[in-house]
Amino acid sequence: MNRNWYAAVLLLVLAAALCGAGRYVETSTGQLRQQLNCAYAAAEAGRYGEAQHAYRTAAQTSAASSKIWLLLVRRTLVDQFNQTLATLPAYATADNRADLAVETARACTQLQQIRQSFFSRF
Repeated sequence: MNRNWYAAVLLLVLAAALCGAGRYVETSTGQLRQQLNCAYAAAEAGRYGEAQHAYRTAAQTSAASSKIWLLLVRRTLVDQFNQTLATLPAYATADNRADLAVETARACTQLQQIRQSFFSRF
């Protein structure tokens, strides 16, 4: 009888850990998507310094989140996303608006892939 209780407790702990991981992935990807949208909006409004700062902040947020993401999703997805974020501040200039739009869209798509990579397993 005790084994059944231990198994039930273990199952509850694992379910709680899974829910916590899902909440973390959902929250962190949502926060990064919002940061990317704000950065792109600043660039579209001609505030390139603010946009560069916002893209750097998003890259720092991603670096912090990546430590947990690497436990939950494929490393290649996280690495590709971080590489894309590293290039975005350089594109936030008046001369590179088209490139910035493409790279920001790519970053948003990669972020969506990270989210889907975790949730598609369930």
